[in-house]
Amino acid sequence: MKTTPLPCYTYSVPRFLIPALRVLFGIRSSISRDAALLLKGAHPAPRALNVHHIPPTSPFLLVVNHYDHPGLGAWWGVATIAAAIAAQRTREPRDIRFMMTREWWYPPGLGRLVKQPLTRWFFGKISKTYGMILLPPVLGNNEFRGEGTLAIRGAVALTRGDPPALLGVAPEGKTGDNLTLCQPPIGAGLFLLLLTRDTIPVLPCGIFEDDNTRTLTVNFGAPFQLNVPRRLPKAERDGQAARQAMVHIGALLPERMWGVYYEEIKALFNS
Repeated sequence: MKTTPLPCYTYSVPRFLIPALRVLFGIRSSISRDAALLLKGAHPAPRALNVHHIPPTSPFLLVVNHYDHPGLGAWWGVATIAAAIAAQRTREPRDIRFMMTREWWYPPGLGRLVKQPLTRWFFGKISKTYGMILLPPVLGNNEFRGEGTLAIRGAVALTRGDPPALLGVAPEGKTGDNLTLCQPPIGAGLFLLLLTRDTIPVLPCGIFEDDNTRTLTVNFGAPFQLNVPRRLPKAERDGQAARQAMVHIGALLPERMWGVYYEEIKALFNS
């Protein structure tokens, strides 16, 4: 069976140059404004579905799947989401502040000595320009254990502001095999509970490419509240919160992307 090739999203040099210079010189800018600039002329043009679910005035926490592959960097989904949210908001804040890794991790060797420090420098520049919240890489070897405390406290403080900041997070921390959903790392669910504190709703969003046209698509779902009893042990609260977020995200994705949450998402549609 012949398959449709994946599109290769590109942008013109003039449209890329302005945001690139802002990042290089650490000039604070609007992520939605620069996102709209990058998206102009993209082919096929990314689309945003069900934007009516985006709260126009009230705060929310955005949760989204991590989605990228060769020819389609993760920033394309981020740009499409940022532009869609800003267009729907009727009051400040209009720009969303995404959480991202502070650096790419490399094993010992040339990559660790050269590439990793460069990514940390570059991502720091992006953070300064667009207000991104930098978190240490999520690894299973505990190399960065405990280093995210200050960043987490800073993110939580932003949700207590007046008005609360709009924050966005991909709980998985990485793209799953074959672009399917994967299980978030330990602690991701508790982090979501800290950010929402039983009052801020969660806005789910699924990123995927259309099966027929291969158009990059962001699909927003109805906001919901995390429902996790406080009396449960910490590990169970963590697991339940992460699972609720991922199932809501998965319900906005094609069935082929449900991954480790296939049965739960299927049961959701059959209920």
